[in-house]
Amino acid sequence: MRCLRLLLVPLLALGLAAALIGRAGSADGHAFRTPDAGAACRLAGTALVCSSLGSGGSVALRPHARARIVKRLPWWDARTPVLRRWSREGISCRLSGRAILCRSGTTTIRVDADGFALTS
Repeated sequence: MRCLRLLLVPLLALGLAAALIGRAGSADGHAFRTPDAGAACRLAGTALVCSSLGSGGSVALRPHARARIVKRLPWWDARTPVLRRWSREGISCRLSGRAILCRSGTTTIRVDADGFALTS
């Protein structure tokens, strides 16, 4: 019986670790990236947070509000889905070449591998 427990504990730990790793890169509709993976966005609460490899910060876009610069960075990798079109709660995004374009009200953000730009 003790030998069985010694075998089950590592197997359960391995299964849990595999499930957590699989969940980290899942396509749950809350994150997307450019085809070259140079920029990405992730939903954080009601804000869409976008960043790029070329910027030290991020831009947060909220429904019907102005964008603001934030320090948190959205996590992404090659398993994050490539954006085609995305829309949620007053924020809409689309892919334009190698850039993500998102709009909320009168504010538009453009994010690509080199950085991001805001227009209001």
